[in-house]
Amino acid sequence: MHDIIIIGAGPAGLSAAIYAARKALKTLILSQNIGGQGIDARFVENYLGFPGITGIELIEKFLGHAKSLGIEVKEGMLVEKINKKDGIFEVIASERKFEAKAVIVSTGKKYRELGIPGAREFEGKGISYCATCDAPLFKDKTVAVIGAGDAGLDAAWLLASYASKIYIVNKYPELRGHNKDLEERIKEDKKIELFNNFLPGEIKGDKFANKLVIQEVDSGEKKELEVQGIFVEIGSIPASEILKEFTQINQKGEIIVDHETNMTSTPGIFAAGDVSDVKYKQMIIAAAEGAKAALAAYDYLRK
Repeated sequence: MHDIIIIGAGPAGLSAAIYAARKALKTLILSQNIGGQGIDARFVENYLGFPGITGIELIEKFLGHAKSLGIEVKEGMLVEKINKKDGIFEVIASERKFEAKAVIVSTGKKYRELGIPGAREFEGKGISYCATCDAPLFKDKTVAVIGAGDAGLDAAWLLASYASKIYIVNKYPELRGHNKDLEERIKEDKKIELFNNFLPGEIKGDKFANKLVIQEVDSGEKKELEVQGIFVEIGSIPASEILKEFTQINQKGEIIVDHETNMTSTPGIFAAGDVSDVKYKQMIIAAAEGAKAALAAYDYLRK
């Protein structure tokens, strides 16, 4: 029996674990992977005390801090369900059962799926949702980036260091990033070709994806791009499925929490980080919310 089970090991979950451990609570982290989307950040330039650090390096520091306190971390655990009986929570993960007196859900967000023919068939076979992870695999190759917000432009700029040609497929008439300097660099880069006002329609291939069919929004004109890689950067959605029948969820899919305590509508279950309805999705805010959730859980357990 644990005092607290923390689901998710991104900035919110690791921060919550550190604060829980320092309160002498028996703490267990269950997570499919370490770091969440934080590991995908090429550079983190706004985390206090760590200017210009990579996402992977920052997460490694978080994890090292947590492990130095003796916190048990079980990676590769897919949490399938949470039950509550007689004031105790049963967490079912990868066909195993774990019990705790309180639960902190810090599952963050997951990548929004592309949802076009061929997208699932070729996932991991030329289709990637992580440019930071996979860009070096496409050296001197032709790739497409689907999405032209901040994530899409960051991915395209990273890929420009490796790929020989980059197509950006953008469903809007103009690029949508907040970094106007980056937008200008991308527009001037001869490696990068923009397809504004185009939607992805289909992915074709044999063993690996090799063609992306795109369609002009207004005219319906179709083009077929020959590529060796496709990077999907169309945003993300909260990973809140495990609580949809257990707590209140808003229209965005975020877990609704009390903003003072991070408690959900189910007493004893807390949520922190990007999976919650707390405004502004930033690593430093997620870490702070994780700390707050752990302190509130400690108070809950003392009652």
